[in-house]
Amino acid sequence: MNHQKLSTLNTLLVEFYRCTSFQELLKQMILKFHTLVMYDSGMFFCGISKDCSFFKPYLTGKIEDYYKKQPFLERQTYLSQAGSVPAEREANVYKALDYQHGLIQVPEEPRTSFLTGQNDFHIVCLRIIHQGQFLGEIYLHREKDKPDFDDEDLFTLRLLQPHVSTVFGIIHSVTAIQYLETTNPSQPRKGICVFDRELSLIGGNVTGFDMLKIHTVFNSSLLYHIKELCTDILNDAMDNNNSNPLYRATRLKTPDGDVQVEIFFKSDPRNGKHTQFVVLIEFCDEKQLTADYKFKFTTREAAIIDGIIQGKNNAQLAKAHNLSENTIKTHIQNIYKKTGASNRAELTYVLMLNRDS
Repeated sequence: MNHQKLSTLNTLLVEFYRCTSFQELLKQMILKFHTLVMYDSGMFFCGISKDCSFFKPYLTGKIEDYYKKQPFLERQTYLSQAGSVPAEREANVYKALDYQHGLIQVPEEPRTSFLTGQNDFHIVCLRIIHQGQFLGEIYLHREKDKPDFDDEDLFTLRLLQPHVSTVFGIIHSVTAIQYLETTNPSQPRKGICVFDRELSLIGGNVTGFDMLKIHTVFNSSLLYHIKELCTDILNDAMDNNNSNPLYRATRLKTPDGDVQVEIFFKSDPRNGKHTQFVVLIEFCDEKQLTADYKFKFTTREAAIIDGIIQGKNNAQLAKAHNLSENTIKTHIQNIYKKTGASNRAELTYVLMLNRDS
């Protein structure tokens, strides 16, 4: 991939992360996708609405003239099969020809007849998978008289796939929460908050704002822990060794139950001011596994302490928590300051004496 194409890819990703609806995401694909991977037509399948949108590369005029939405004709068959097999990760980008020849196995493939019945096109598929859940697919078609999609095309699509999936997941989550709050106000336990790069609160919903005030068992506010996670993401985003600094998730104990926190990092490499953190907050019933100590550790520190007690080194801790080793070192230094320990042996001894039963 040359420098110009890489620059185009980065620009497209920025526009993707600015999308707040599936329709906006589709429009960005129509405007820019063909500058990365040449195609004659495409299909956007939304596994949430179960609708298909056929589209073509944008030339001139109204962008609405370049796509047409229609119902998914295989809806009932798909609904009877969806969820029976967990979404796999090894076949997220593939050519229809490989699928037809049995070289690629794809569970939860909703458009089987579409892939196997098309003889007039070369077809490549990009599956939208977020947290193991199948959310949709994008198909690109080329006329048979043109070259098939090559290795560079597939490589480009594989670079795009995790980002498209993350954006899709953000749109889906935010839309679902907004729907719940407008149609079922008796369940005000799901919140959204948006922070800028300086970790100032710049948006969200009323429930999210209220939930930031919740105090955890670490005797600190939920807002404090969220900002801690955002800082971890920023530190890892600047570390070249980290390949996935876009997402964090954790559970926090509160007097009213466990709270699930998910943070999506939306970065604009052209303008740091547009960097945002989208935070989704909700109560859950599952028990948190993080240990609780008499010392007032943060949830991240408590998780790292458990790993230290298990004998894990910094590299293993970094891999387990999806953090850089530098960030792990910073957390360990903070733990040492709180306990007075100067090494891991002392830390383990102090904690085993002071741990709550």
